Amino acid sequence: MIRHQIRFAAAAAACLVLAACSQPADMGPPQVDVPTPLPSGINFSPEIDTAPVDESCQPLASYNPGSTTVEQAVAQLDDPEQITIGVSQSTNLMGYIDPETNTPAGFDIDIATAVAQSILGADANIRFVPMTSGEREPAVNDDRVDMVVRTMTMNCKRWANVEFSAEYFHAGQRLLVPTASGITGLADLADDHLVCTGDGSTSVRTIAEQSAAQAVTVPDFNDCLVLLQQGTVDAITSDDTILAGMAVQDPTLEVVGDAFSQEPYGIAVQKGNTDLARYINAALAQIIANGTWQTAYDKWLKGPLGVAGAPPSPQYRD
Repeated sequence: MIRHQIRFAAAAAACLVLAACSQPADMGPPQVDVPTPLPSGINFSPEIDTAPVDESCQPLASYNPGSTTVEQAVAQLDDPEQITIGVSQSTNLMGYIDPETNTPAGFDIDIATAVAQSILGADANIRFVPMTSGEREPAVNDDRVDMVVRTMTMNCKRWANVEFSAEYFHAGQRLLVPTASGITGLADLADDHLVCTGDGSTSVRTIAEQSAAQAVTVPDFNDCLVLLQQGTVDAITSDDTILAGMAVQDPTLEVVGDAFSQEPYGIAVQKGNTDLARYINAALAQIIANGTWQTAYDKWLKGPLGVAGAPPSPQYRD
């Protein structure tokens, strides 16, 4: 039995040798065409909202804090012992998970924490809930979170669905490109350029209206970074705060051109929760007055954006 096995093994080895010898000497490994992996949810033909932009609501005007009490604000939380806040967990500099501490960090996180502590005290029980741009409005109105602090631009369309605080940061839309791309601003984009942005962001309409390029959307901005690095898209467009964080991650990329939109960030709360919005405005005024805002800006954004920042002045509608 063992001899039969040895003879079979020898015969098999001989077959392998003959097979190898029958191949051309210069034949290399087989060529396999592997498609470029694309993120889930990518859309190369996103629907563009072409309805006239309505600014009649004065989107920067929130509710005057007046004499609103902290008790009134707490009454509009889902749980008076805890505050839940929708944030990004992947937007470098603004809201991301610090790999060393495994906790949320960034400018938005610092502002959100300070607001929460103003409402529930220094030992506030804060639960951060990660979400994409498209999830922000449903999250507050479906009681998933009490508020959203996630680079959310205030506009009349969104005011119809949520309540906003006063503006807490003023950003602008720009472009992120490879350093050798030759693209220096919006005017250099042609109709064969693909420009990536986040689904549900205001950037989709802006790039369609102000350039010849084709917008490509993904659920999360970080997917745009991957697409740019692999050459699937030619540029990323978003707020300068978001793009600066990407440029920090990859020094082969640069933010170019002047800002071509106005992106005022507000804290969103559930429609009808005006007492909570009013008290958040009181908290923001305190955060600005005591230097917390400036400390957060200098820590996260001053270097990457290259300018000394100043907090926006609040505007109220009543």
